[in-house]
Amino acid sequence: MAGKVFQLVTGVGIGLLLPLGLSLHEVGLFFFVQAIVNVSVVLAQLGLPVTIPGIVSHATAVGDTGRARIVAIETIKMSVISGLAVGCLVGICAFAFGTAANALSPQIWSLVPLIIPMIAAGAVLGVLAEIHRALYGMVAASFLPALQGLIVSAYLVFALAFKIPLSISNLLAASVLAAMAGIVLGLVQLGRMMRPWQRVPVTPAPPSDILAESWPNLVTTMSFVAASQLDIWVVGLGGHPADVACYGLALRIGSMFAVPLTIVSLTILPHIVTNWARHRRLYLQWLLTLSATGATFAALVGFVLFAGFGRSLILIIWGEAYSRAFRAALILGLGQVMFSAGGVAGYALILLGRQKAAMVITLIIASVTVPLAAWAMFKFGILGVATVYAASSTTQALVNVLLVRNFFGLTANARLINPLRVGRLLSHTPKSLRNTLPH
Repeated sequence: MAGKVFQLVTGVGIGLLLPLGLSLHEVGLFFFVQAIVNVSVVLAQLGLPVTIPGIVSHATAVGDTGRARIVAIETIKMSVISGLAVGCLVGICAFAFGTAANALSPQIWSLVPLIIPMIAAGAVLGVLAEIHRALYGMVAASFLPALQGLIVSAYLVFALAFKIPLSISNLLAASVLAAMAGIVLGLVQLGRMMRPWQRVPVTPAPPSDILAESWPNLVTTMSFVAASQLDIWVVGLGGHPADVACYGLALRIGSMFAVPLTIVSLTILPHIVTNWARHRRLYLQWLLTLSATGATFAALVGFVLFAGFGRSLILIIWGEAYSRAFRAALILGLGQVMFSAGGVAGYALILLGRQKAAMVITLIIASVTVPLAAWAMFKFGILGVATVYAASSTTQALVNVLLVRNFFGLTANARLINPLRVGRLLSHTPKSLRNTLPH
């Protein structure tokens, strides 16, 4: 859990520190390049990070370490090939559109040699982390992805502290080197774990079978990315570097309101399947309600504080040039609060066997969100995009909650709870429910 939170915090921290060392135009360029890389990495991973844990965990559980070995090796190979392929495709698109496509095109064109290895390294690093997670290497799984953000953050802090001139190319190069370091560490550790394993699998694991299992996860993941991360693409393609810089800063500030739900999700996810399998429905109901309520309360407190003092802080820290980020961050933050109110309903759908329903709903919402965001950008600017994406998050949370209620008869959303009972409910089953639970 600490690694995931650390990864989120370092990502937000980089976004908040960048405006202190780069111009408005350069900050917009960095945010746009980062958005291109993030979406491309998800595509290059082919849905494997979601597929790997089930295949590898099952193989090791039945003693077929040869199959687990083959799956690990093949998925790493696939991520390398697909990462380079997607990176080259992005490069070809950049060259095809030329330097006059929009205000950021000339600089992006010049950064293609760094963007390609960033995409490939990011794809491999994500797959490696999930292989370690499937093999119960939780420390490596948690901190391998966070290592990249940590090194870039350290470089950024060092440069700001000693007034070393910053540039986009240096930041991207540091990111590539950090990812490479993570890959080397991950491969070395994986090699040690695989050394005593069988060389020949009991059950073959051809790449075609792995891909057949992973493609629905790829569709779901890409749909979720479209519904949640393509907003910066819309702003970059339809606006100016200053728009991207302000919206990117607002996005990082808004992401801080998602930290409580991230922490809660990582804490209770293992208990969802366990309690459902043991037919402890009422206790699971309390877990879902408490987690959603706690995350929403924490996010709401942060939102209220930001609404009161956020504008002044933005003007003091980043200056008048970023003043537009306040209202956009306020809208995005409200969307995060509403999403937190839905709790872990989306995860519950996936973990309890309703992956296809989650995929279809996410795909539908994404297909509506992106065109609406593009229209809103041209009509209302970054505030329009923020409004569309906040509404999309709220809709996603509402639909997830309704589906969980319909499929499983569980209420996953936040609601008012007697504070005097919270401490007991977090660690014990309510007394009134104990007699109803199976023994």
